[in-house]
Amino acid sequence: MTNEEKLPSEPETIKELEELIAKLEKEKEEYLSGWKRAKVDLLNYQKEMEEKIKNIINFANANIVLDLTAVLDSLDLAVNSLSDEDREKNLGKGYILIQNQILDILKKYGLEVIDPQKEKFNPNFHEAIATKKCEKENCQEDDDNLIIEVYSRGYLLNGKLLRPAKVKVIVH
Repeated sequence: MTNEEKLPSEPETIKELEELIAKLEKEKEEYLSGWKRAKVDLLNYQKEMEEKIKNIINFANANIVLDLTAVLDSLDLAVNSLSDEDREKNLGKGYILIQNQILDILKKYGLEVIDPQKEKFNPNFHEAIATKKCEKENCQEDDDNLIIEVYSRGYLLNGKLLRPAKVKVIVH
């Protein structure tokens, strides 16, 4: 080694190495922070996709279920139009059996019936298509918005309103 090739002094070398270490530590922290953010973003994306897939599965049959509610309405009309005598005969029992079978199948797919007999009107689940003045002498607030007739039942599919019940309510 010649005199011209001087090695840096020990304090200079230590200082350079400490600066290099600090620079590398900073880079490491930036990369680690970026990786953590990317991991959180990926986990959030996976949760969002799972939720979307769950909704697609739960409501994939919504249109066919809604179409079948029209068949249930027709069966309701048929059953309600039967006389007591006809209900005892096989014809009436057949209608009721078919109606119950269809309802049981649809319930397996998440259908819930809204049949608000003698309940208070709730615009989230009921559609008032007719009203009737209270005919009692002492009409009270409890009588107001009471459902007195159900024209067609409503339905929920997996907890979401598929079709509101069509009802008649009492008003003051």
